[in-house]
Amino acid sequence: MKLNDFIGIHRESNYTIKKIDDYYFINRGLINYSFPQLIEIPINNRLINTLKWRYLISVIKTKSRIKNNYEYILKSDSYELDDFRKRTRTTIRKSLKCCVFKTPLFKDLLHAGLKINRQTLKLQKRRDEFLSKLEHWEKYISQFYNNEDSIILGAYFGKKMIGYAIAYKLEGKHYFHLQHIDRDYSTYYPMSGLMYTIVNRLIKENGTIEISDGIESFNPLPTLNRFKTYMRFNRVPISRVYVLHPMLIVIFKPILFFYLRILGKRNVRNQWVRKIITLYQGHRMISKIISETSTPPISANEYIYQE
Repeated sequence: MKLNDFIGIHRESNYTIKKIDDYYFINRGLINYSFPQLIEIPINNRLINTLKWRYLISVIKTKSRIKNNYEYILKSDSYELDDFRKRTRTTIRKSLKCCVFKTPLFKDLLHAGLKINRQTLKLQKRRDEFLSKLEHWEKYISQFYNNEDSIILGAYFGKKMIGYAIAYKLEGKHYFHLQHIDRDYSTYYPMSGLMYTIVNRLIKENGTIEISDGIESFNPLPTLNRFKTYMRFNRVPISRVYVLHPMLIVIFKPILFFYLRILGKRNVRNQWVRKIITLYQGHRMISKIISETSTPPISANEYIYQE
């Protein structure tokens, strides 16, 4: 799939995707993301100045020696059961024994998939209309269902679809997308079997593959992150900047000064303050990235304390 095709899928599904300085962005509530979120784009002063006055927070994955986040990536030509640790092998075997993995009927994906989506959104305290409203979900999932660059597998327990997962190919790289299960059937580990089956199908078709399972969430999800590593995805350092509206910087600076300078704390337990530190780190990276030269990688934590 080409980038323009991917943009078209989302625009056809009623997403508002704007082009700013030759790059695409999508607005999700108060946050504006570069789009697709897993694609790196270069940053420059013109783009940053446009974004900082137009949006409260803009998030951009870019290329830099300063690393402040992680993406889960699998590069392999083998994904056999013997490649996994013992406990993961057990869960995959149970999944393969209890479930059938196949291309789902569209009606199952539409109705059972919608129910699973709503359950997942409730657990994660998220609101996404394209996943929770039938008319939006039907339009969105139909774009992937017959696309030659995507794979959709359903996990069936008897005649009931209890999970589904999508993988698509974009500009030569594979990505997992919308891996959701019915939590009432989690003891059968449908997601383990879905990922195992999809990855092996891709390896059979392509030989060696590189596939991403997304970026580490801004809100800590340790259970999910462990699951990804158990499924042999490596935690690869990446660069993600946060373009902040000047008003936010005025609010953040006194908070950071109090915690980091007056209290002298490096390990802040307050979750809101930790998030502010993360945002400010990502903001301070911008000027350095624009002017950086070829030097060894450093972490954002090292950089913020140089101020």
